[in-house]
Amino acid sequence: MKTRRKFLKNTAFATVGIGLSHHLSLAQTLHPSESNLVSQTTNPWIELSSNAYLKNVQLISQMAQNKPIMAVLKNNAYGLGDVQVAQILDQSTHIAGFALVKDERCLALRGNGVSKPILLMGDFNEDLGMDLVNNAITLSAFSLASSNKIKKLASQGNKEVLVELYIDTGLGRMGMPYSKGVGWIKELASTPNIKITGLFSTLTTPVDFAQTQIQRFSNIIGQLKDNGIIPSRLHMAPSLSLLDLPESHFNTVRPGILLHGTYPLSKMDQAKNVPLQLAYRLKAPVIRMEKLRKGDTIGFSRFYKVEADEWTATLPIGWADGYYSGAENGAKVLINDTLYNVVNVNASHCNLAIGPEKTVDVGDIATLIGPDQPEITPEGFGKLAGGHNYLQIQYKESIPKFVHDEFL
Repeated sequence: MKTRRKFLKNTAFATVGIGLSHHLSLAQTLHPSESNLVSQTTNPWIELSSNAYLKNVQLISQMAQNKPIMAVLKNNAYGLGDVQVAQILDQSTHIAGFALVKDERCLALRGNGVSKPILLMGDFNEDLGMDLVNNAITLSAFSLASSNKIKKLASQGNKEVLVELYIDTGLGRMGMPYSKGVGWIKELASTPNIKITGLFSTLTTPVDFAQTQIQRFSNIIGQLKDNGIIPSRLHMAPSLSLLDLPESHFNTVRPGILLHGTYPLSKMDQAKNVPLQLAYRLKAPVIRMEKLRKGDTIGFSRFYKVEADEWTATLPIGWADGYYSGAENGAKVLINDTLYNVVNVNASHCNLAIGPEKTVDVGDIATLIGPDQPEITPEGFGKLAGGHNYLQIQYKESIPKFVHDEFL
């Protein structure tokens, strides 16, 4: 195969900006029965199944011996809509709260009616500090600088500032290094208006070192207990460790990709034993059908060459929308119960090889990612396209979301 240049009940169908403040966005709602609005669109969209999400978190909690879940919705819920997914999961008794890494996204969840606790795992803009406090967003103390910002914020009013302690046990990218001890925590905990509610860390992938991290985390817990500081929530198990390292569960687990029915690795034994349901579909309409002649090509670099006269279909989605450009190296798309090869991906469109007969019409709906066939699941797509299971994280926030109890 040739290579080409590598570029880079019932909720929301569209997103509009409105206001808790100018920082927030609110999901505009349309009823799924208005399916004509979908069938008439010339843009891609994402469908979410609320029942699949709720079933998944029930199974995930069972995998973790019924421990509560801190649902990680960073990076727009891995590209699938943090507000929409949070609104679904807010209904579940298995969800203890939500974790995000951007201050404005925490406020967006709260502004859209999400009621469960929300943890900001990253830094915050001081201009948004009081908004975060007033909306009961839990802040992370992950360095001396962040700790000082939190203490400054606590001195500005009489409202309680909720804080979780972020410890770096060996990942190296975020958190206060475990070697710093607990002196800084004692100082933070003694500050008026500050309430320490949790302690967390992030595990690396290698199991042997992850076990070392767990021991370091446990040592910090012991030191805090000796100083009369007992955080109520303890968590460090992301999706992978939740599955293969039970000792990392502590009293709360923190999955991300598992929520959506996708496993962190394409081949995991747990996938056979725990039937998570893929909770989303990426769809787009066919906007052009054309029969190309032998020798014709598609794409700027003439990547795909027609070997015999064949029909081709154009979909209005490309790598600028977050659809993986490597899809042209072997991925498939489902239309009318038939799989077709993706043969070209550019910024705004992708093309499919249909074959010698015109079996697809303009207006037919294509499923690019979904649970319908193994080849178009995230695992199947990643394998065929030479990618991985997290490619949906690239989907642009502007792609509309449409939520159903069950897929139509």
